[in-house]
Amino acid sequence: MPYAYLLAQRGMRVILPDAPMHGERQAGESDMEQEIYFWDTVRGNIDELPILKAALDSEGLIDTSRLAIGGFSMGAITSFGMLAQYEWLKVGVCLAGSSYYGHFAKALADGVIKQGLQFPFDVNERILELAPYDLSAAPAKLKNRPLMIWHGKEDDVVPFQYSEKLYEALVEEDMSDNVAFIVDEKAKHKISMEGMLAGVGFLEEKL
Repeated sequence: MPYAYLLAQRGMRVILPDAPMHGERQAGESDMEQEIYFWDTVRGNIDELPILKAALDSEGLIDTSRLAIGGFSMGAITSFGMLAQYEWLKVGVCLAGSSYYGHFAKALADGVIKQGLQFPFDVNERILELAPYDLSAAPAKLKNRPLMIWHGKEDDVVPFQYSEKLYEALVEEDMSDNVAFIVDEKAKHKISMEGMLAGVGFLEEKL
């Protein structure tokens, strides 16, 4: 929320929709159910974005030529997928997220299984369904759009290596000219004020 206020103070309209099974859209799901259906939530966020865009545009609330996406943790993971799906997004700011959907989904699923829990669906099939949203598998989908990646090196929830690996891949493919990669040497899974201000400044400059 502080991040949204910082953006609004600089004249940007900030939309903060509740994700499926979260906030006002939560219908009694337990923390474990949210974990089991994590990727359904991410996909729901991504698939709903054009609907949200159309509704806001019909009310004259957005400039469709200047749309950015961003978020922290699940919000950043979602944002990576949105950038892979929608070329009309002009800028992305991803804080402590992962674009490696397949790999991260497998790691999270293994963690759930180690707790002695079972998924009510075929995990491998669900992971395959994430392929169209996986920016790491097709970095050319970024299409040279400005992207800021922030990650704390000591992150114990979403491994820092995912962000580092994506940036290295973009550099190797000569796609990093508009990419800012900011590393916080000490941060765990929490965005610092410096990181928030960097994201705000990036959007001010690029949007």
